[in-house]
Amino acid sequence: MALALGPKLVLAALIVGAGSYLVLSDTGEGVLEYVYADKVVTQPQAFAGRLIKVHGTVVEGSVKQKVGSTGDYRFVIESAGKRLAVHYTNLVPDTFAEGGEVVLTGRLDATGALFTSDEMSAKCPSKYEEQDAVDPAARQG
Repeated sequence: MALALGPKLVLAALIVGAGSYLVLSDTGEGVLEYVYADKVVTQPQAFAGRLIKVHGTVVEGSVKQKVGSTGDYRFVIESAGKRLAVHYTNLVPDTFAEGGEVVLTGRLDATGALFTSDEMSAKCPSKYEEQDAVDPAARQG
C-alpha cells in the first residue's frame, strides 16, 4: 500500500528536521584537531586553552621525571625545528623513548609556552626500522 503525498511530505520534513538538528547542535568537541608541534609553536593564540592532539618527536636528553612520582614528566617535543615544552601527568606507554614520535592530547597554556597532557600514544623509533632494514631475500636463505 503506497503512502499518500501528505504523509510522505510529513515524513520527509521530519527527516530533514532531525538531520538539521543534529548538525546544528554539534558542539565540535567530539573531534579533536590534530596538529604538529611546529604549528602550535608558531600560532599559540590559535590553540591556547583548546583540547587538541599534538604530534612531535621527543628531544634527546629532555625527559625529566619528578622524584618519587610515577606519572609526572616534563620533556620537549620537536617538529620542523620548532620545540614545545610538555608536562605529562600520567604513566608513559612502554614505547615512549627519547627520539621517538608521540601524539599527545591536552591543552596549551595561555602563554603558549607549555602543553599539558594526560594522554599519549608513542612509537619507538628503532623497533620497526630494524625489521625494515633486514633484506627480505636474505631471510629466504
